[in-house]
Amino acid sequence: MKLFISKITGQLLTRLGIIKADSQRLSSIPVAERLKVAAAAGIALFVVTLTSQYLADLASTVVLLASMGASAVLLFGLPSSPLAKPWSFAAGHLISAGIGLLCSHLFTDMAVMAAVTIALVLFAMYLFECMHPPGGATALVPVIASSEQLLGYEFLFLPVALNVTVMLLMALMLNYLLRPRPQKRDFDPVHLHQDASPIKRTGLQPEDLLYALNHYQTVVDVSETDLEQIYQQAQLHAYQRQLGAILCRDIMSRDIICVTAETPLTQAWRLLQKHKIRTLPVITADRQLLGMVSVTDFLKDISVPHYWGLLRHMSSLSLHTSAKRQWRKHHKQQVADIMRTGITAIRQDEHVIELIPKLSELGLHQVPVLDTNHKLVGMVTQSDLIAALYANSQKGRTN
Repeated sequence: MKLFISKITGQLLTRLGIIKADSQRLSSIPVAERLKVAAAAGIALFVVTLTSQYLADLASTVVLLASMGASAVLLFGLPSSPLAKPWSFAAGHLISAGIGLLCSHLFTDMAVMAAVTIALVLFAMYLFECMHPPGGATALVPVIASSEQLLGYEFLFLPVALNVTVMLLMALMLNYLLRPRPQKRDFDPVHLHQDASPIKRTGLQPEDLLYALNHYQTVVDVSETDLEQIYQQAQLHAYQRQLGAILCRDIMSRDIICVTAETPLTQAWRLLQKHKIRTLPVITADRQLLGMVSVTDFLKDISVPHYWGLLRHMSSLSLHTSAKRQWRKHHKQQVADIMRTGITAIRQDEHVIELIPKLSELGLHQVPVLDTNHKLVGMVTQSDLIAALYANSQKGRTN
């Protein structure tokens, strides 16, 4: 009996939306992100109200649209939503305000006036691709005000256009400052070609998602870009479930050839050649990771446009006295002079699935592995990951 009651209660709470069984839980959003959204919305409403009070006519009955509060929720709480795009926001309010004002002058019965206004507003939002729910509230302002007095055309400018303009400017500025979004690249940032990254070449493509969105029968409050990211995250989660508990420490190489920042470049080069590797981690005495040095770093300062220029450059180093002096100068350089900092690393207790975007999206060939104290404990290469995925697939076949 208790189990039956618990099941019925759970279903009821789910249908009411109290329990998020099949949708996003807002509690999963980091607290810092929630505070930034709340602060941005508060600042925007403050500026909109202050500006409207300063510029609006003292005799004006409406200074601030209540629908601006609802718009702030969309613009700052759901900035990636199609409903929060600049066109949807601006046109959704202005067109709705015009329809509401027109209906307030055409009809005298408030029930008819309100019904026709919302029907026309919704149809216009579909027609002009500007779905923005708070616009419906803006449309009802002249309808409600008509019971006492009819608003004039100036309502479209003050407060509607003024509120919309200031709110839009604040949203664009604050979202840019507080919530910068990474730029979408149309080419491989590492190898500079036009192919999509390896992780995006398989499975659903952006055009597939866009096709599905455009052939869905109702408005979906998610963009194609966000849907693509959600799909990729779900795909990685599915892989993680299939792979089981394989962590980075399970597949990493532990016997790593390392150098310090004070290691001479000549010694670092010999290590690269001797061990037939491409990259050396640069660490401190207590194994804190400082950076990486690779074969490419040795050659990046050689300004030659083609292969024959490289040959002439190497020949000049062995023939000319000035070049020999330059060579002796470089001979004294240390790893710190050419190493790369700001290295992408991974923790040893992270699941191997976290390596896939790093080794495919970022164009990396190996990723250093750190412990909880940020000390270098290993290295994972593309070969290590491929071997782990292959071994897991073979295990699945035998089972």
